[in-house]
Amino acid sequence: MIIESCRLFKAAVSAILMVSLLVACGPQEPETPGNTTVAVSGVSVNPATLSLEAGGTGTLTAKVSPSNATNQTVTWSSSDQLVATVYNGTVTALKEGTATITATVGDKSATCTVTVTPNKEQLIKAGLLELYNAMDGSHWKLKTKWNANTPLKDWSYVEYDQSTGEVKLVFWDTTNGEPVGLKGEFPDCFDGWTWLTKLQISKEPGITGTLPPSFSKLKNLKELRLYYTSMTSLADVFNGIPLESVIINCNSQMTGPLPESLGSSPSLKKLCIYNNHFTGSVPDSWALLGERLELWREAYLDRNVPVSFASAPKAGYLVNMYMGLSQHHDMNPSAIEVGNYDIPAFWPESGMTDVVTEKQIPYKDIISKNKVTVLLNWGTWCQFSKQLMPILKRMYEKYHKDGLEIIAAINPDKGQSNKLKDAILERGYEQWYNFNLDDLGTVGMEIWTAGGTPSAMLVDNKGVILSGSATNISDPSRNRFGYVASGTLISRLEDIFGPLEDGGEYSSTDYSQDGKVINIQKASVGKGINLVFMGDAYTDKDIASGLYEQMMMESVDEFFSIEPYKSFKNRFNIYAVKVVSKNGKTGQGYQTALKTRIVNDEASTGDADIVYKYATKVSGVTKKNLTVCVIVNSIYHGGITGWNESQQSGIGYYSSVGNDPEAFGSVLRHEAGGHAFGFLGDEYSATSGSLTQEQINEHNRLYKAYGWYSNVDFTNDPSKVKWADFLKDSRYKDEVGIYEGGLNVTNGVYRPSVNSMMRYNDDYFNAPSRWAIYKRIMTLSGETPTFKKFLEYDAINRGSSH
Repeated sequence: MIIESCRLFKAAVSAILMVSLLVACGPQEPETPGNTTVAVSGVSVNPATLSLEAGGTGTLTAKVSPSNATNQTVTWSSSDQLVATVYNGTVTALKEGTATITATVGDKSATCTVTVTPNKEQLIKAGLLELYNAMDGSHWKLKTKWNANTPLKDWSYVEYDQSTGEVKLVFWDTTNGEPVGLKGEFPDCFDGWTWLTKLQISKEPGITGTLPPSFSKLKNLKELRLYYTSMTSLADVFNGIPLESVIINCNSQMTGPLPESLGSSPSLKKLCIYNNHFTGSVPDSWALLGERLELWREAYLDRNVPVSFASAPKAGYLVNMYMGLSQHHDMNPSAIEVGNYDIPAFWPESGMTDVVTEKQIPYKDIISKNKVTVLLNWGTWCQFSKQLMPILKRMYEKYHKDGLEIIAAINPDKGQSNKLKDAILERGYEQWYNFNLDDLGTVGMEIWTAGGTPSAMLVDNKGVILSGSATNISDPSRNRFGYVASGTLISRLEDIFGPLEDGGEYSSTDYSQDGKVINIQKASVGKGINLVFMGDAYTDKDIASGLYEQMMMESVDEFFSIEPYKSFKNRFNIYAVKVVSKNGKTGQGYQTALKTRIVNDEASTGDADIVYKYATKVSGVTKKNLTVCVIVNSIYHGGITGWNESQQSGIGYYSSVGNDPEAFGSVLRHEAGGHAFGFLGDEYSATSGSLTQEQINEHNRLYKAYGWYSNVDFTNDPSKVKWADFLKDSRYKDEVGIYEGGLNVTNGVYRPSVNSMMRYNDDYFNAPSRWAIYKRIMTLSGETPTFKKFLEYDAINRGSSH
């Protein structure tokens, strides 16, 4: 080892000598006069200040003066190595704070002040974790948990744009619609959340309270959506927030005033408030929003239309929208007060496209050229529309030349939008304007359909509403609203243009056929159940022309067109009695044999004693267990049934709707088939509220005594409701249930199906109704009905109802 070291030493000495010789022989720097080294006069650092996020790096450079100073070695140091470190000029930021970085050469130095700010992603995580911890985050349903060590882009329900640092929070489980699990009130943690651009909370019933004061610090929030929470109010914390879109939807416990600042953002494109429980007045300033405001189904707001709405540039849209606040809302029947305002009808700025011509409908030109324009909503699927439309067509054809025009929105059945043109052409409705109701959008549809389907508004040549179907609107000074279109539209047009039909001026002279019986069918099975048809407001001319008998036969066909009557027609004795009236029109000033009349422009009724007198002209027929069907010669639709408890008989009155069986058939089946024979109750809810206990007791008495009202009940207990046997049978699981609403009220009465003949005149009786009708048919024809035999028969009906 000693020998090897000596060798290495000698080699090194030789190398040094060689280098020295080469230097001595090469070109030489001129010597500085009187000095052999150049001293350092100063040092500078660039940049002098530096800002970094924690975890980031920056580069500093040091310059030595003079440039030819002998000592060029720079030594770097940091005043706080917990905040920032430096190596060869590269600064690494570690945590929030300030550090001085010093560059030293000899006895000269210079500094750079480094400011370290928190890492943006870490800052966002810290803010979100504060929300997470305050709202029971440990129990949230998350695919990827929220924690400081997981990249923010992977956090569930967080949309993080790394390039911009913007965050969108969307708490909405689109997979199964279940809540994420947020619980409690929002913490006051939004100060500094300049990175949040969207907040959406969907179906989180665990959220309570309101928005905290720091919410106002969200200076970059553009979208806010709150759906189905249990928040109790909405604080006025929106001043200065550049919101573009706001939707506050279906928060059933959210009450108190509407926050005025919510509509103050100059960037706002859409403010949609619906189906909450806000109270008080709508802010006057919201009138400036025009069609950017969508406010509907807020039934607890003040009933007075804000003056600012009535005088705003978009008054037609705003006032019509306000009138639609209470539509379809059963909890608050109080009416909106529209005062004595002239209210323009709503027409969307974007316009609508005609289904047939595929051209824009020139709304302003249309209304300006006509005396009255009907803004109509009707449905191809709607029985009441089917009754109205043929009569309206006749009215249009008679008075179009006198200034009657129609713009019709067609409410299509599911999947039928592509067939609307065919529906229009085959009915001859292309002579007026038609568009697809679905194209109106949510709020436009609410306005256009206010009052149900069909509904209508009559507007003058300035587009001001003359009358309309919208309900829950108080207008005592002018009485413009609340009219049922299917029953009153024609009469209102007659008031303006004149009668659709004359007829009433003629007086019959030949009564020789009055009381004559037409034997239509004798029962071929059982004892025979007596069913008598007759008509009123038909003259001797109608008898002689064969019209009367035609109406009788068409009525029979309509009555037996659906089950269970269709299968058991052979158990009925069917008769018609000719009834000759003096005039061919009902109402004041006209005389008819059965003294029928129109009630509220839609329902037909008459003198029961006279009806039974004509019915018992049939040999062997008595009032006992008798059903009489009375068709009234009228253009108005509707009907009424009268019952005789002691005789267990019924009279079903129905309008001929211009002698159109397609129009009157469903009313005949409802009144005569459902009420007069089946003793079924109505399943619709025309008014909000409940029955009195006295009314409930009377219904229960009639059910226990005779089985009446077997399709409605006052309990929703599946084991006690009248149709409990159907609920137990798996074959009826998709057809029979328990649904609130019936006997004309919304609360405390239950029905067995969503729709049926006894609700919306749909062409089927639900299963409990079929069972009631079946029992009466079997009993009256001399057989003992059993539920087992009914189930065997009813196999043809299961699965066919809507």
